Amino acid sequence: VLDARYFDALNRFDINFARTMWVYDNVRRGSSVLDLGCGEGMLALLKRKDVYLAGVDFSAELVGLARRNGYDVVSVAEVNRLPFATASFDYVVSLDVLGHIAFDEKDALLAEIRRVLKPDGVTMHGVESLNRELHGDYASMSEERLAQFIGIDGHIGLEVDEEIAARFRKFFTNVQAEPRYTLCLSVAEFIKQYDEYGVPFDDDFVEYLRGLSFSERRAFDMAMGYVFGKISDLGLKLPSSGLYLLVKATDGPAEPFYNAHRDRSDLLESRMVFGAGWYAANRTPRIARWMDKHSRLRFETTDLSKVRLELMTHIPELKSKPIELHFALNGVEIRCLSLVEYDWLTVEIEIPEELRASSPYELEIHASRTWQPALYDPNSTDERHLSIAVCNVELN
Repeated sequence: VLDARYFDALNRFDINFARTMWVYDNVRRGSSVLDLGCGEGMLALLKRKDVYLAGVDFSAELVGLARRNGYDVVSVAEVNRLPFATASFDYVVSLDVLGHIAFDEKDALLAEIRRVLKPDGVTMHGVESLNRELHGDYASMSEERLAQFIGIDGHIGLEVDEEIAARFRKFFTNVQAEPRYTLCLSVAEFIKQYDEYGVPFDDDFVEYLRGLSFSERRAFDMAMGYVFGKISDLGLKLPSSGLYLLVKATDGPAEPFYNAHRDRSDLLESRMVFGAGWYAANRTPRIARWMDKHSRLRFETTDLSKVRLELMTHIPELKSKPIELHFALNGVEIRCLSLVEYDWLTVEIEIPEELRASSPYELEIHASRTWQPALYDPNSTDERHLSIAVCNVELN
């Protein structure tokens, strides 16, 4: 779920959201944005800044997901034939698109981007690039190696960093380009680059990464993202990695490459904060959050009399081993129950009189046990420790 309403503020540090945050911090509040190759809607977070958000993708399924995640308008279309009028958008953005465009179609795409941009509009792109020292180039690859290389991610038009920047300069007056993934990659990306592209990371380091648990991978990705952000904030220059390039271009006055319109107030102001022990929201099919064994939910309100929520579990052997749940508010236990059914259960908790004016509140939920889907399903890669899923939390 990428709907802006369910974005956890802490995820602004996650390396997997680094490109999203680069775009977020460079987009003016209340502007209009076109997301090329929108996929399931990774840039839905921009709705927090009151942006009018349009998306195009060749996949009807992905366009449907982007619509569900909050895009204002979405279309099934080829990115080099955009169904929008000239000078429609303040920003045109893409992430992981240009490498999938054939060489003889790239200029047409950039011309189309310029057409739908307003005269002083800005275009921003995350572009996967080629490292000729590591892979050679397309012309030097054998037919078998080229087919294998393209087959990994469908990249039919990767270029080196300098070629990418030069191509943008054919269409825009002010072009800035920065290689930003020289140092900071996610666990999954380290392993993928090593396994599938032959990047020579240290063998023992990659084996160490393979052995990390879900929580350890999460911690690693958060640390990588934090460092990534600090590099941006300090304006440090990194050497080319031949992996990924961020590009920002305009015919108007050049803006700062980072943080041109940084305003994260809408990320940090939330009535309800899901603290430690919660996983990101997903569809179960309801939009809900799974929790680990122990979680915290923080909120502020006045004269709290009742907390209402819905919960369920998929934990195995529930009939013979019911899962016990304990609820505490500001350190005082207020409810306990045992789950013996797999359907959704509505739980209403009356708040004791002595706690009704104790804002801010911290609701703790403790489960007696967890399970890992990957241990029960050989086709699953879900290594999370799960107990219950919670949704529709109401404060009365």
